[in-house]
Amino acid sequence: MEPLLTITASNKNRLDLNSPATQWFIKSIQWQDYDNFELLIVDSDSKNYEELKTYFSSNKFKIPIRIIQHKIDLFSRSELNNVGIRNARGQWIGCTDVDMVYAKNFVSTVVRASEKNCLIVSRTMYWKKALQDKIYSGALDFLNNIDSCKVGKIKKRSSAGGFEYMHIESWSKVRGFDEKYRVWGSEDRDLLTRTEMAGIKTKWLGENIETIMLFHQEHIKKDIKNDLEWQEKNKKLLNNIKDYRANLSGGWGGIKD
Repeated sequence: MEPLLTITASNKNRLDLNSPATQWFIKSIQWQDYDNFELLIVDSDSKNYEELKTYFSSNKFKIPIRIIQHKIDLFSRSELNNVGIRNARGQWIGCTDVDMVYAKNFVSTVVRASEKNCLIVSRTMYWKKALQDKIYSGALDFLNNIDSCKVGKIKKRSSAGGFEYMHIESWSKVRGFDEKYRVWGSEDRDLLTRTEMAGIKTKWLGENIETIMLFHQEHIKKDIKNDLEWQEKNKKLLNNIKDYRANLSGGWGGIKD
């Protein structure tokens, strides 16, 4: 039997049902050729949370979409991802972002690569607006001619990836993402370091233009100054990793243990 898996993504005022970026994120989840999974969105007090909740609960999607809320004062990709991990229905769990677009064979490729005690990470291609507009307009057919849409910069391994995937036993072993990292930046590099320390091997997907399956949509950066400040603060934490386990004082993902 095909394994049930959960893909979880964090959100705070990013999802907009009227925006092409959100429409393409949802569309690319729904067209996957592997369908035994759910999408779980963990929301941090977005202004349109109730609208999103109503939309996802009242529409019958091929791939089920759930949204739950975890209110925190300061957005934290680490903490919200952990909440997703701890509320997942699947035993295999991937963490991603709501501004991504996925090739139709992305999830099936991840499933084929899955094995216990292994972290699967995918590199990401960043689209430019001009190319993206052609995809949105239909001038380029992403679903049936993906090669025509493979124009952009592939994120370096040193910046980790846009998708992190493990079995719940491995997530529990390292206790998820380290919640000391706030906003976003470096939490994925921290995870790579600690899984290596824990003896969990790493597999990379999308290492070149022929195999890339994960794409980042360009969008307006709402608070670049704040993001950059937190990225610099987070980088300093990477020099102080002493244990493969994170969040040792208390619980993680909103659950005390």
